[in-house]
Amino acid sequence: MLSENGLSLDEALLQRLSPLQQKILLELAFGPATLDKLSRKTGTSVYTVGKQLSLLQMKTKYNPLHGKGISRPLVRKSKEPGVRTTYFIANEIANL
Repeated sequence: MLSENGLSLDEALLQRLSPLQQKILLELAFGPATLDKLSRKTGTSVYTVGKQLSLLQMKTKYNPLHGKGISRPLVRKSKEPGVRTTYFIANEIANL
């Protein structure tokens, strides 16, 4: 388990992800974050982070995570009227 004062994340799970996906999950371990914040924290473009979030949410038709043995969303999003969309770690992996 990996934890840096946030949620504990399974290292075996993290090893199956790309370095950017790992960074995104580690940032989300500290709590929900917006796309802009994740982009700044990871040092990558909003577009690139958005694509990776789509993969981590299992929103894409072809998802390479299936080939890595991951079949459930790792990230969820919350969108409320008048509030920026925030992303957070899915309950399924938060309880590992």
